[in-house]
Amino acid sequence: MAERHSLAGELRSILTGESHGAGVGGPGGETLAEMESRPRPLIPDRYRIRETDEGRFLHCEEAPRVRVSIDRAHAFSEAEARELGRRVILLDGAGTFPLLVDAKNQLYNLDHHEGCERTFTLATCEQTLLAVHSGLTLSEGDWTVYANDPDLDTVLALWCLLNYERLPQLGDRSRDLLFPLIRLEGAIDANGTELARLCGLPSYVLDRAQKRLDALRSRELEVKSRELWFATDPLQFALEGLGEIDRLVYTGEDFIEYAEIEEVYGHVEIGGRRVAVACRDGAGIYEVEKNLKKRWGDLLAIIALENEPGHFTLRRPAAISSIDLRPAYAKLNLLDPAVDGRPLGKAWGGSDNIGGSPRPTGSLLGPRDVLKVLGLAYRKPKAWTRLGRIALASLIGMGLLFGPGLIALALRSAPVVVLPGAFEDAATLAAFSALVVLATWILSRSLSEGRVWLFGWRRPVSGRWLLLAPIAVIAAVPVHVWIPREISAAPEPLVALVGSVAFAVCAVEYLFRGLVHGVLILDGRVQRPGGPWFLSRAALMSSVIYGLAAVAATFPWLVFAPTPWLDPVGEFAIVAGGATVSGLALAMIRERSLSIWPGIALQALGSLAAAGVWVWMGTWASL
Repeated sequence: MAERHSLAGELRSILTGESHGAGVGGPGGETLAEMESRPRPLIPDRYRIRETDEGRFLHCEEAPRVRVSIDRAHAFSEAEARELGRRVILLDGAGTFPLLVDAKNQLYNLDHHEGCERTFTLATCEQTLLAVHSGLTLSEGDWTVYANDPDLDTVLALWCLLNYERLPQLGDRSRDLLFPLIRLEGAIDANGTELARLCGLPSYVLDRAQKRLDALRSRELEVKSRELWFATDPLQFALEGLGEIDRLVYTGEDFIEYAEIEEVYGHVEIGGRRVAVACRDGAGIYEVEKNLKKRWGDLLAIIALENEPGHFTLRRPAAISSIDLRPAYAKLNLLDPAVDGRPLGKAWGGSDNIGGSPRPTGSLLGPRDVLKVLGLAYRKPKAWTRLGRIALASLIGMGLLFGPGLIALALRSAPVVVLPGAFEDAATLAAFSALVVLATWILSRSLSEGRVWLFGWRRPVSGRWLLLAPIAVIAAVPVHVWIPREISAAPEPLVALVGSVAFAVCAVEYLFRGLVHGVLILDGRVQRPGGPWFLSRAALMSSVIYGLAAVAATFPWLVFAPTPWLDPVGEFAIVAGGATVSGLALAMIRERSLSIWPGIALQALGSLAAAGVWVWMGTWASL
């Protein structure tokens, strides 16, 4: 009879994960049947597969800073592994070099490496268990774990890493179950089944561990027997294996304090060690905040809670913090296509510690897009990064404007003077402008990943930017380099003049207020519809680049057809001043209207006014 009770207890221990040391009766004389009929807390489903721009990764909700990539193509040399960055762990063959524990650079290769004496080297799962117990700190920074095969050795190693907080605090029952299992799997992986019995476990512990090991490996053996192993999704297979280990090691009582959230989309680092987290949950923001703090503690800086699709609440948990939400609002209003200025109040906003998405329509950004924008909002670009953007913007502006002509000149297949300001006829200028517009559109789509509205390709917003319209028109008059030279006052040439100027103006605005300004727009604050007036860094730099381009394009005019009543230096100064002032006004209009179209209209008015002046004065022949 005692034997029967012992077997029942052991069976219950295996199936439910509950200790059988209390015998038949439970606390207070509770019978086994009563204990088994009592409702038990469930073990939560803590593992998720998430799609990101960098690929698919496996995550554990309780290890938010660790992500797992499993791909059968992973086979990194040591040099390649170091190029993956800091905080990298390679498991069971993902690294093709010897065992490595580089704490300084936070690179770990845990494996039976090629050429080692396997009999005297621990398997990956045992190495991982020891690494976690030895203080491997996975809560500091974001870690990536690479594996290439989801066999049991790898899955046990992943379980140890993803349960790094719970592992050192396991109770006696869980340790007595897990550690022999890992020891036996390590012995089998190193030496095979026969020699594995020399692993040092007592026979009764060894037999129990073997049964549990066989149960965990049954899925793997079945898939391999059907020759489907390499057709199986390794991430999904590993996720299911991790869940099986959870159900074996834990009981529901271990998760009484577990904070479950419907969906966590990810996190991004802001302000050093702090993080912003995007999630979805039916509970209110304060309940979600409490649950997230259990996972992140003081690292939690901003919560983006999706209440329903497109509707977000932003919350800064810390009452006193150097991080507030105003930079987030500014960057979200810049990059969210839902913030179109109709009406002006439809925008992200709120106080410095709680706010939300535009009302009543919500945002057109997804949770992961919001995370990216939050990362941009609190990023402090280094000086060389800003200089690189300025150089890129200058290269784009000058290259598209002068590149085709310079290439043609180098190939000696064009006249000596081929810069835009020297075009003799309207048709050539129109053709050149059309090519610039096409190239600008292609680059805008490529750099914005299809979000061309970031570069001003959208409907304009009405507002106080109209105050700058006269300045933009008047300052554009001296910049007559976008006008073909051989134009008379005859009706037909005037039609050609209007058409070619329209093409040229579109090309110039698409290029400088669209593409060049758009490249610079993410590195600082910019104006918004109805907001305060100021001069942004993007507006200043794009106008300087535009002024330099206008001066460079004026060069052929001065060399081959100088203006009779102006000396070259004076004309250079007028063009440079007019272009810079015009560029500043047009850039501010671009920011406050959210569009390049007002600039095109105003630039066209200024250019046509300049052409009218030249035709009226009868000076085209001398140009």
